[in-house]
Amino acid sequence: MSLFTVFKIASQGMTAQRERLEAASANLANANSTRTATGKPYQRRDVIFTTQDLKTEWQSNAVDNGLFDGNANGSQGVRSEVILANENQSVMQFQPGHPDADANGYVKLPDVDPLEETVNMISAARSFEANATVFNTAKELARVSINLGDA
Repeated sequence: MSLFTVFKIASQGMTAQRERLEAASANLANANSTRTATGKPYQRRDVIFTTQDLKTEWQSNAVDNGLFDGNANGSQGVRSEVILANENQSVMQFQPGHPDADANGYVKLPDVDPLEETVNMISAARSFEANATVFNTAKELARVSINLGDA
């Protein structure tokens, strides 16, 4: 595995964790949002991670020329996707004076658990930090490798 592959994997990991952090912060910020532009309560966002095969430039050229089957490296990065919770997932809370209360005095609130979102934020921040450490370590290895000829 080349250092460029490490850079790519670590970068994808940082991007995925950033999206996870954004989703958790949006969920926390809108935990009490009863109305969006569509007139419905806020829908919680979740982030799903899937593996992604890495194809580098030299691998693509080697496969095209029959020199490489494309599976020997086996390096996999990560891809993230934000999905919205089911529109029907909400919490009914009795607040008869609220402007969005129904005829029975209940308000539909988003199904957001602040404790779960806080744990997601902490976990995303730690995972981002780990990926940044991997990236910086690979960068330092590349720097040392370049300076080997100077000795």
